[in-house]
Amino acid sequence: MTGFERIFHIGIDDVDSPSGGCTTHLVLLMLKELMKYGVTLVDYPNLVRLNPGVPWKTRGNGAVALRFTSSMELDKVYEIVRSVFEKYVRDYENPKHQPCLLIMKGDINHRIALFAKKALYDIVPSDLALKALRGTSHILTCFNGNRGIVGALGAIGNTMTSEDYTFELIAYRKIENLGKERCVDKDSVIEMDQKYKGNTILNYDPVEDRVLITPRGPDPVLLGIRGEDPSILVKAYKTVKLCEEADFAGIFRTNQHTDPHIKSVETICEAHPYMCLRLRGTVSTKPFRVVGGHVFFKVCDDNCCIDVGVYEPTKWFRKYAELLIPGDVVEVQGCVRPPSSTHGMTLNLEKLHVIWLKPMIVYENPFCPVCGKRLTSAGKGKGFKCRNCGFKSRDMARKTRIIERGLSEGWYQPPYTAFKHVMKPLERVGREKREFYYRPIETVFVV
Repeated sequence: MTGFERIFHIGIDDVDSPSGGCTTHLVLLMLKELMKYGVTLVDYPNLVRLNPGVPWKTRGNGAVALRFTSSMELDKVYEIVRSVFEKYVRDYENPKHQPCLLIMKGDINHRIALFAKKALYDIVPSDLALKALRGTSHILTCFNGNRGIVGALGAIGNTMTSEDYTFELIAYRKIENLGKERCVDKDSVIEMDQKYKGNTILNYDPVEDRVLITPRGPDPVLLGIRGEDPSILVKAYKTVKLCEEADFAGIFRTNQHTDPHIKSVETICEAHPYMCLRLRGTVSTKPFRVVGGHVFFKVCDDNCCIDVGVYEPTKWFRKYAELLIPGDVVEVQGCVRPPSSTHGMTLNLEKLHVIWLKPMIVYENPFCPVCGKRLTSAGKGKGFKCRNCGFKSRDMARKTRIIERGLSEGWYQPPYTAFKHVMKPLERVGREKREFYYRPIETVFVV
């Protein structure tokens, strides 16, 4: 960066609509315009997934950010991207959404970083975002309200320079194919998944026999391949056979599949609606299944309790929950659903960590030493007798036996089809990245 250049951050959120549109698509269209003015991208476009428990979230609750250096003034940057933003918002206008465009000049201060971190796992009001922006050099424009400022500032403030991150290569559809069924060869996805296993994430679920890289909505995304390294993603993308031509593709750096939304808490008492967390406690009720196939149980610590829900779409994951018994010590993580007239405050289970299993002990009468039949009680204080051969004994005692639980201590996760964008697969544990340095990024668009 020269003495005349400064760093800029552009954040966008709440653009997606049930009729189409995608925040990542919009930000790459903006980037194409900015590149005409010689800006230097210092990071891949960022895709930041915020709290998935927010009731008014867009699909996946993803916001995006661009980070670049330029000698242009703030007003000039705004002039370049404003028309792209406004046209896109008009094309996919939704009265329920409040899209915002935020452009900041300069480094991210501590106040904004704290705000952005909280937006990953909790509810934060838009007025708090506006307070965090005080004293900064920025331009903000919104439509239908300013709720999108939370995501826009959350994307800017979550720089992922000292937290775990992954990458996603996203390919987009041509206009003439929007609304049609996506045409991606399934066998080639399976081949790609096998070839780059360990370096890509959740391409295909073999249990459900389902391709996971293609969305199902009306948005312009053709496919998205997630993984640990952008160069591997490009190779993986070229392995997949498309029976419709992509318009263009780009690479994002993202917090997907890193569990960024999970906040560890000291006590269950800290839990509140729409918060996403990890908590430790003791199972206090026997799990039970209700009509619809959902499973519920209660977890308590020394001061508070919370219901835990394991829902039908998680399929066999529910069986692990049903094997729990009161007294088991567990960690549960997920987002909290508010109470209603039919249930209490409930944590929607994403992962289960069995820390300690209470031994399940049964007491059994001994076998007859003469005929081998099971002895019965001869009466209080009278020992045992055999109804088959008449043997009696006052010296024999009941035996104890520990029942095999069918469950072990360790971590359990649902099928891939039930994963949210943010959820970290257990297979990624130990592969976390902890640093990223801004540098000129030459390859974002993929041909």
